[in-house]
Amino acid sequence: MWGKKSDRVQRGSALIASLVFLLLLTLVGVAGIKSSTSQERMAASTKLKNDSVQAAEAALRIVYQQLAIAAQENKPLPTPCQATDCVIPESALDIDATGSPGAGWVQIATSAETNNMQVWYRITSLGEALAPANTLSASLPYEGPGNLYRIVVVSFKGSTRTVLESVYVHYVV
Repeated sequence: MWGKKSDRVQRGSALIASLVFLLLLTLVGVAGIKSSTSQERMAASTKLKNDSVQAAEAALRIVYQQLAIAAQENKPLPTPCQATDCVIPESALDIDATGSPGAGWVQIATSAETNNMQVWYRITSLGEALAPANTLSASLPYEGPGNLYRIVVVSFKGSTRTVLESVYVHYVV
């Protein structure tokens, strides 16, 4: 009625084999989900870092325009910094800080141009140079003395922070 003893053993082994196979498929599925979640987080982090760099570069362009306009209108430009005033504060590099990096920093309004990130900048004068190096180009026909300004831009959102530094030359014509 129940068949031979060996038939019953075979039916039980088929159940165990299918359960083991199902367990293996489940483990492969869970590993795939974890892998895709990890890749998605890495892609989001990379995008945020890229947005932060682009926001800082946009801020540099904005500051360049402000300095050029101020120079054309003969408005006063920043005076040279002294000793510790020239040092970038540690707060500018602190990824947990969410406000101004320190005294003398100016915030640029968040906009699409700055990828809706918080962006701060500070301009310090480095003094006058008689012949600034590597500044002669077709668009800059000047070779003479110029005032050097260091522009530091900090952009951040979440745990992503970008600090860019540039030197701007205002020629004394």
